[in-house]
Amino acid sequence: MTGEGIKKKRDPIFTVCFVVFVVACAAVLGSFVNEKYIQADDTKVAYGDTVVINYTGTFYDYYGNANAVVFDTTNSDIGNNDSVAKSNSYSKSSYSTVEVTVGDGDYLSAFENCLVGHKVGDTVTIAIENAYPAAGTIQSDSLTSTMSVTQIINKERFDDLYDDVSLTGGTGVYFQTNYGWYALAVYNTADNTVTLTYLVTAGTTYEYTGNEDSDYGSVKFTVNSISNGVMEVTMSFEDVTYVDGTDIQMIELVLDGQTVYITGVDTSAGTYSYKTCEETDNATLYFTIEIVSIE
Repeated sequence: MTGEGIKKKRDPIFTVCFVVFVVACAAVLGSFVNEKYIQADDTKVAYGDTVVINYTGTFYDYYGNANAVVFDTTNSDIGNNDSVAKSNSYSKSSYSTVEVTVGDGDYLSAFENCLVGHKVGDTVTIAIENAYPAAGTIQSDSLTSTMSVTQIINKERFDDLYDDVSLTGGTGVYFQTNYGWYALAVYNTADNTVTLTYLVTAGTTYEYTGNEDSDYGSVKFTVNSISNGVMEVTMSFEDVTYVDGTDIQMIELVLDGQTVYITGVDTSAGTYSYKTCEETDNATLYFTIEIVSIE
């Protein structure tokens, strides 16, 4: 009876010990499986790796910030979202991840190098100043300038400027110029030239014809005076967005067949700045990059 009584007192202790043993084994096994099989991949990007990424490139600031304007993206939810500000030259209809082999030089070196040391799931940001240096650096000019009321240009030049206007020798054609004012064009077949006469009135303000296509402000031209066939014209800007001092979100302007990007307006000094290269050239570009996988 004594032995039986002792046995009965030990049964609960044995049971508790057994349960503790099983739980401990399960914990050790779980830790082993987690470490060996289901632990997150901590592999980091190294030179020579091929990395699958999504990215969004912007002007003025990183995507998601107030002044950011998207010039390129691999994300369809950004590209197809009309409420997201896009650059003047933005044009994209298909979206997918891209592969970057670090060190190959297919992308900007700073862009590739910034991926090194990061792992899948990381979001990397980098600002690259003057990412694409090119001719047509930012220049400054006065808002007020002079222009001849009458200009003579060759026929080929006219056709390049106004390809929607048909001319017949000796016959005058009225049409609206990009400045907003009208002009009379007369084609002289003898020397293959076109005489343009601007039909302007002093004291009148004309609206640039591309204003309706601009999301970043409007441009106007005021004819201050006309004397001896020369007119004084002041260019003005409305509804622009300043991003830093006199710098503005770029406005695309096409005049006399040349595309320029207005980069800044300083009304107190009576000047504006512009560039004649591509919109992404000679600019600081901001990239937000998501690492999808490392191969």
